[in-house]
Amino acid sequence: MAGKADKAAAAMKDVGLKAKTATTKLYVLAKDPEMQAKAGKLVADGKKLYRAATSPEAKETYRNVAAVIDNMRKK
Repeated sequence: MAGKADKAAAAMKDVGLKAKTATTKLYVLAKDPEMQAKAGKLVADGKKLYRAATSPEAKETYRNVAAVIDNMRKK
């Protein structure tokens, strides 16, 4: 049993080291001004797309397309 416990402890230590390394890399990327600018642009684009998709015009267009598809299926 002692051998299995040692293996499990070593595996957990290895996983912890890998997680720490990944976290450090992520932190460095998050602090990079260029990456922050890219993330800001993506957020702005996402907000524009959300507003466009949830606008009354988009909802009306969706209803019209759904009606056309319904009519085509009935024929």
